[in-house]
Amino acid sequence: MNILDGIELLNELDSTDKENLSLFCQYRTLEKWEVIFKEGEEAVAMYILKKWRIEIRKEINRKDVILWNVEAEEVLWEMALFWDDNKRMATAVALVECELITILSFSIKDLTKKYPILYKKIKDIINNRIISNKIIESTIK
Repeated sequence: MNILDGIELLNELDSTDKENLSLFCQYRTLEKWEVIFKEGEEAVAMYILKKWRIEIRKEINRKDVILWNVEAEEVLWEMALFWDDNKRMATAVALVECELITILSFSIKDLTKKYPILYKKIKDIINNRIISNKIIESTIK
């Protein structure tokens, strides 16, 4: 069984590409309150949350603001991988003990070239999060 089996985002990948991608993945367990990455850090991976919940926080006008929660089977920090500056725009913190899959950036970027539908799915996630972020940021004073 492949660690990427059952991940909806990757459904279009054929079995060979999914197996090859899994070679560049790592299954991790996070402790409660463990920081996965911090705002401003360079993005070297994309993550898929397997179990539980991760909180995404950003400092806006010197306030620590919760942007959203990532739930099981959702992707996180695809945004920094597909932006020019490659920097994390927020901090991710495990709210409880969590399990996630780390996918190295070069491997997912290569697959988005081969599978335009994968790129479109990731782009749609990014666009939705940008809209949500702008709405939240506009309410912070």
